[in-house]
Amino acid sequence: MVFRRNPNPPVADWKPTPEEWRVYTLCDGRRTEEEVVRDSGLGENAYAILASLLKRGLILPVEGPKELCQKLLDLLKARLGPRAEPFAARLKACESREALEEEALRVALKVKLTLDRKAGEELEKAIRALFR
Repeated sequence: MVFRRNPNPPVADWKPTPEEWRVYTLCDGRRTEEEVVRDSGLGENAYAILASLLKRGLILPVEGPKELCQKLLDLLKARLGPRAEPFAARLKACESREALEEEALRVALKVKLTLDRKAGEELEKAIRALFR
């Protein structure tokens, strides 16, 4: 699983230990939990810290490309109906979050320029919120 830091943490007065801070800063939305544990140098203790950070709402799980792709496809179908089909294969071919975000923004731009300006703008806004 991959974690990222919560941009709006519910805990305002958190005073992390050096170990907690080390694990927290490694939760960048790209590293897997195994990479965080390895890179922290804390061994098995890093798993307990991750669990604690998650429980406190300081970090959040990041959805993988497959889950995000399905959300994007649902979004496209809701906005475009059958006109969404040509874009589905392009999105399904993306293997990383970064590639998926890039392709989804390209799709939104194409929709905005060729099909429906308002729908394209709404798609772009929704895509940016999804990948925040």
